[in-house]
Amino acid sequence: MATIRLALAQMNAVVGGLSENVGTIRRLSRQANALGADLIITPELALTGYPPEDLLLKQGFVDAAARSINELAHENENAVLVLGTVLDDSNPLVHLGASHDGRGGPGLSAFPRISNALAVISDGQIGAVATKRYLPNYDVFDEQRYFLPGTGPLTLLNVQGVAVGLLICEDVWIANGPAAELANQGASLLLVANASPYARGFPHEREAMLVERARETGCTIAYVNMVGGQDEIVFDGQSVVINKEGDVLARAVAFDEQLLIVDIDVEGSDRGELLLVTPSPKPAVPVIVAEPLPLLDEVYRALVTGTRDYLRKNGFRSAVIALSGGIDSSLVAVIAADAIGPAAVHGYAMPSRYSSDHSISDALELAKRLDIEITTVPIEPAHEAFGALLREATDSPIEGLPDENLQSRIRGVLLMGISNATGSIVLTTGNKSEMATGYSTLYGDSAGGFAVIKDVPKTLVFALCRYRNERALDDGDTPPIPDAVLTKAPSAELRPDQRDDQSLPPYELLDPLLELYVEGDATAAQLIRDGYDPALVATITRLVDLSEYKRRQMPPGVRISKKAFGRDRRMPITNAFRSEKL
Repeated sequence: MATIRLALAQMNAVVGGLSENVGTIRRLSRQANALGADLIITPELALTGYPPEDLLLKQGFVDAAARSINELAHENENAVLVLGTVLDDSNPLVHLGASHDGRGGPGLSAFPRISNALAVISDGQIGAVATKRYLPNYDVFDEQRYFLPGTGPLTLLNVQGVAVGLLICEDVWIANGPAAELANQGASLLLVANASPYARGFPHEREAMLVERARETGCTIAYVNMVGGQDEIVFDGQSVVINKEGDVLARAVAFDEQLLIVDIDVEGSDRGELLLVTPSPKPAVPVIVAEPLPLLDEVYRALVTGTRDYLRKNGFRSAVIALSGGIDSSLVAVIAADAIGPAAVHGYAMPSRYSSDHSISDALELAKRLDIEITTVPIEPAHEAFGALLREATDSPIEGLPDENLQSRIRGVLLMGISNATGSIVLTTGNKSEMATGYSTLYGDSAGGFAVIKDVPKTLVFALCRYRNERALDDGDTPPIPDAVLTKAPSAELRPDQRDDQSLPPYELLDPLLELYVEGDATAAQLIRDGYDPALVATITRLVDLSEYKRRQMPPGVRISKKAFGRDRRMPITNAFRSEKL
């Protein structure tokens, strides 16, 4: 048997932030060396951040990444560093295949010939390179636009008498694929670098796949994942080491940066490219096996992480929120306070002539419990003034939907003006059920910089609010969301006695149907065959289809499902297909 000490650097990378990422890798590498690590592995594209998107079309960016690799190589200490990065074919160790998308005509020279790669840094230089074979082009992934698939032999190293195979993310998902090939070449340990985005329930699915792959190959698998938020995407971390029997040896925490140190005992071997490690003391390190999170806890932490990192990485230090006393704005306020601290969150209650007394009192009570500032700005003067202007402009009474939307847009104008005056970002409060059906006002409640719960269906909004209150009680704190917010009927309060269920089906009926139609890509005809009421299906699918132009103008928000409105779902705005006619 041979023993190797691994360091899995579960890090929060900044896309395009080469100097910041070098600093993080340097810090974690020094910690790993101090703890006697033989081998350190970072997540996929840790140096550039993931996904770098069209930055990869800039040769200057690719060249800057190469300079950053050299900087890290010259500083590397005792351990071998396996670095997730981008490499072009000017490196003699990089072998690339043909393009997946057929580009090869006169425009080819405009695209760098690059790979999604692992650079193995040893003895002050790049000693080996592993390139990603399988390039995903589904969900949020668009890798075939940028990378060429790796070709040539898979990379097998020998570190401390252990045969170590290197893989990148998608390559380990393929049954009888690269992982099996490395095992056939003699690998007993597989290192997998990943930028695997979070979606509800996906961490369990991912770990189940790793158990299957470990048993298939007879190898221990060390899987390091990125953590943190990038635009709409959140990475959950939860890096894990699984032995060949499928048992979890170690697991990092979810949604936090962590250096996971693991001693692995496997069969010794002389296979693979020999890399020397300078012997160093190996102090005792406790084995960390973090427990998987319950589903609601997992979702809530994803929302907090995505919100925190979007604001932090884009330079926003504070946020403003319209507090209506409703369930959606209450959840957004609680998430914001948990993400950036109560002192950085400012609520604005903007009552109209239709706002109920309890809505204002509920908003004030929420702010008190969260310890956030709240300012009340009645919109009646603006409502009257804009109404008069519109009556003059249209020569007709302003009532019904125009009057409802006017109120929402007045609030949006106020919030954006406050944002300009204070430098705070406006957090919108619309949920996925509303965005799916178009139950929102363009340039009104959709106006803002970040849509925290845009991928959270209404029924899940209620569940998350209850979860957050229960967590507070478990911690001995006052529940942040007043009971009245949880028990009253949802309403936009834009006309007398308005309720959401006057315009939409009950959310308990609506949300399952939307999940099938939006996330499951079912047609209306399929939904009817599955037993859904034909009239309800026709109404809801029509609302979803006609609201695409609205969704395209919504701000980004945290992705928690396998198909969010954003990078995942790319429906044409101009779209004449109506499946209920088939």
